Amino acid sequence: MVRAKGASARVELVFDDEEKAKAIHSSLKLEELPETARCKVEVARRKNVLFIEIDARDTAALRAALNSFLRWTMVARDAIEAVGK
Repeated sequence: MVRAKGASARVELVFDDEEKAKAIHSSLKLEELPETARCKVEVARRKNVLFIEIDARDTAALRAALNSFLRWTMVARDAIEAVGK
């Protein structure tokens, strides 16, 4: 896990199957932020579990990054489910 001086979060999201987690992981990796003055985000996957780690300078940056990545995760999940129908 990345170490924070300000604020950090680690989110673990468990999906029904590994393929869905793999597809969502691929889409989120495109959004992974480089280390900046305010935050760093890392996205990883192990089988059907997706890990999002955020290391931020302050809680506002943490909240903004967390909201964005969770929203992108939901959009990717909904798109995968819509295509599957």
